[in-house]
Amino acid sequence: MTRYLVLAALSFGVYPTPPKIFASKPIGVKAICTPQANNTKNCAVRFYLQPFKGTRLSHAGSLLTPKFSKIDKTQAQADLTLRGLPAEAVNGVITAENPANLALREIHVDFAAGPNGDVPLVTLDAPSARHRFVQRIATGKQPKSAMFISATKVVLPLLDDNHSEVVDILTGAITRLELPKKYAKRGGFVESVRVPPLNEFWVSQMKAAAIHRFSAETLEYKGSIDLTGEWTKVLAYDAMRNVVYASNWNSADISIVSVAELKETKKIKLGGVPRGMAFSADGNFMLAAIFGGKNDHDGAGRTVKVDLAKQKIVATIISGGSHRHAVRLKSGADQFAVSDMARSKIYFVSDYAKASETKVYNNPNTIAESPDGKYLYVSCRGHNNPKSYLLKGLDFGRLMVIDLASHAVIEDIEAGNQPTGLDVSPDGKYIVLTDFLDHAMRVYERVE
Repeated sequence: MTRYLVLAALSFGVYPTPPKIFASKPIGVKAICTPQANNTKNCAVRFYLQPFKGTRLSHAGSLLTPKFSKIDKTQAQADLTLRGLPAEAVNGVITAENPANLALREIHVDFAAGPNGDVPLVTLDAPSARHRFVQRIATGKQPKSAMFISATKVVLPLLDDNHSEVVDILTGAITRLELPKKYAKRGGFVESVRVPPLNEFWVSQMKAAAIHRFSAETLEYKGSIDLTGEWTKVLAYDAMRNVVYASNWNSADISIVSVAELKETKKIKLGGVPRGMAFSADGNFMLAAIFGGKNDHDGAGRTVKVDLAKQKIVATIISGGSHRHAVRLKSGADQFAVSDMARSKIYFVSDYAKASETKVYNNPNTIAESPDGKYLYVSCRGHNNPKSYLLKGLDFGRLMVIDLASHAVIEDIEAGNQPTGLDVSPDGKYIVLTDFLDHAMRVYERVE
């Protein structure tokens, strides 16, 4: 854990000022500079700061007094001017420090590059944080989910846009995934899945009840598959049968799509609003998360066991709530985790029975396990706006980290407006989180 290192000079009874230790990566910011007299310049700097209350900013040992605007809960835009800098200065460092929790961050200022394209976000990590903020990347409108297709590239289906995107989490480079106009104009892109036999990834489009195919290597559009369900959302690949299952929200069923034939072959009726899916280790059963009974807000969701040979439900494991996402864990053949948005809980299922549950922040959405099986990550959207979930609420959501050995929450990281999409890089080094209503993706790095 990162702490101030305090050394006592015992022989003299003197306690020197502890050095500041910056374990978090610096955030880069560009400045706009104007020449002044006496071979100096003034440089204006702008960035978002979270949290802004109580955070002190300093440069060259002097405290700065930023002007805060665009305040959004604990985040605000900070504008400040560094005055009297040497004309030849090319860079500098602003220190952000929050005395309440000893959080520190260095802001590296480029005096020569000109203004930023997007205003960067500066967040302060707790000194003991196991996961540290790297950067926020602006995306298209309403990134609904996130999925790694390589060590650094992430697919982002956009709910309120006419395309999806692939984002490089380190460079910020974005590639648009274009579609034929008849699909693009409808929008409503939701989830994605990797399809290894074809070296493709597929993206669902709820407003068209369609799946779109892209090359995982070149990102080239390969074609579309129309389904007979309504409002297609979550996709899951079944390696044993070489099929993709697609949960259809409004028609309360799951489409079975043949990868070999590239067409829907059948549907499984669930008698409720389906969402996430996970498979048993032997491939014989599916664990299906059902969000609601007759509709998506009646709280009559459940988690069920589906026999894939018979293509029907054979057991109900957990009843009530709004079950959103399901994953099979690495700890055993039939160990699963399921998120319940209505009850703000994560259920742990062992041998098709609920073994335990963990309380998390409001509206847990997506869950993802680290490749080493140590952590379960949870995107919690926070409290919905009473008028509509499409409007910003009164609080920010959270990225929560559950220790899978104890099922306890060991880290609670404030994010932005409605964190929704979530995934972990193949090597477990990076975690990405989409802030749905901020039209952005946050990148975190695991340090423990």
